[in-house]
Amino acid sequence: MSSVVNLNKRRIPAAVSIIFLLLAGFCCWFFSPVALAEESVNPEQVILTWTMDPATSQTITWLTPNNSPARVQYLIADEFIGNFNSAQQIDAGCSAFDSTNYHFTANITGLTPATRYVYRVGREGYWSEALSFTTAAATQDFSFLYMGDVQSGYAEWGSTLNSVYQSYPQIKFALLGGDLTDNSSDEEEWGRFLDAAAGVFSRIPLMPAMGNHDGSMFLKFFALPDNGPEGFKQTFYSFDYGDAHFVILNSSNNTDERVKQWLREDLKNTTKKWKFAVFHIPAYPATYDYKEIDKSIRVNWVPLLEQNMVDMVFVGHQHQYMRTHPIYQGEVQTEPAYGIVYVMGNAGSKTYAGGGGFPYIAVEQTGSNYQVVDIEGDVLTLTSKQSTGELIENYTINKGGNTEQRPVYILSPQPDSAYTAGTTQDGINTMTVNSGMAGFKYFTVCVTPVISHSGNETVVFVHFRNGIQLGLNATRADFDRVNTAQAGFNVQPGDMVKAYVVDDLTNTANVNPVILQ
Repeated sequence: MSSVVNLNKRRIPAAVSIIFLLLAGFCCWFFSPVALAEESVNPEQVILTWTMDPATSQTITWLTPNNSPARVQYLIADEFIGNFNSAQQIDAGCSAFDSTNYHFTANITGLTPATRYVYRVGREGYWSEALSFTTAAATQDFSFLYMGDVQSGYAEWGSTLNSVYQSYPQIKFALLGGDLTDNSSDEEEWGRFLDAAAGVFSRIPLMPAMGNHDGSMFLKFFALPDNGPEGFKQTFYSFDYGDAHFVILNSSNNTDERVKQWLREDLKNTTKKWKFAVFHIPAYPATYDYKEIDKSIRVNWVPLLEQNMVDMVFVGHQHQYMRTHPIYQGEVQTEPAYGIVYVMGNAGSKTYAGGGGFPYIAVEQTGSNYQVVDIEGDVLTLTSKQSTGELIENYTINKGGNTEQRPVYILSPQPDSAYTAGTTQDGINTMTVNSGMAGFKYFTVCVTPVISHSGNETVVFVHFRNGIQLGLNATRADFDRVNTAQAGFNVQPGDMVKAYVVDDLTNTANVNPVILQ
């Protein structure tokens, strides 16, 4: 009996030793770099954007710390039965993102419009969860989300974003107005932003504008349309959704002639009913002039936006909510169809006080906020709310009530060695006489009708020297048929000739002319 007892006593320490060794071995493996690396290679921060047609394509990006080949698997949602055995798949491109992560991009094409798809990204053994997206429909009716600066308070912003997504399931995509992070080179900040964004933007696409706090990591991460001007690809781009056209601009590069020419042609070539622009620094500020960039935007971009009948411009930068009255050539208008409405948003926790008191401001309010835009045919409804869900305002534009649109003509000075073309803050074309040029010179403009005016029009040339008007020349014609106008003046270097087009009431003594550009 004692021998048995002694035997058991000898076996207990041996068993404990074996268990201890097994546990120690498991712990060493579990916390080893290899095991931790294997655990962390599942795709993270999955974000949807568009680089092509939203009705037939979808672009997907994500990050992992491993650069092993990866792909997207996808199938129509109605065919999804809990696995991806029957899914189609495409390979993803890979590039370095930061010190620890690789960036993957995949473009799915040939999709069916107005169709929900289920997808996942990754590789065998390391897949994301099953997610979904829906391609654009041909319908004119849709909704989208706008948010201004995020920049700080990423967790709070992510909570707001998720709440908005749950409250407005009709939202098809989101626009962000720049300054996504505060320090564009801080990898941890980008990680916090993307972590907060991925829950929603892995299900609806995000189309961002670049802000003054955004930098190279913005371009490294986002896959965006490659249809912008040469030298500025993806910081300037445009896309269509339904019966709407969107131009996304980088307000820090607002003077380059390549940008202006691209913007002019892009807006001129669209036939969509609704036109929107998104850029960061406002043309019409709420509180102050940021390094005079707002003035530069009013000179370089606003005339092009007005000439091409842009309906609404979304901006940020000043960390508050503001909506303007419709503005046309610097003046508040009574009809939305005769001007642009500018909407300033602020989605993050950083806020500034208002108080600019500018006459063009219709509504302003401090605090974190978001905007939902619903388009139903001829009617646009802007719903602005605080991040808490408290209503700031509802604002409506009804194009169906405006049967007559303001005539619009674009004047373009013809190139000439005698002068340099430019534009005033109010959109009036200028031709400034170059050094070494003096005597009698001709000044020529091309006239392009955007929305025709019944009857004749008049192109007016005004000659200035040192700010004093010296002469005036007017050419009256039907500029729907005649495409140029010309005037001659005796000039000196530095003289300026302004040109603008008005209606034929110019020759009526008791009625003021109406500027048509």
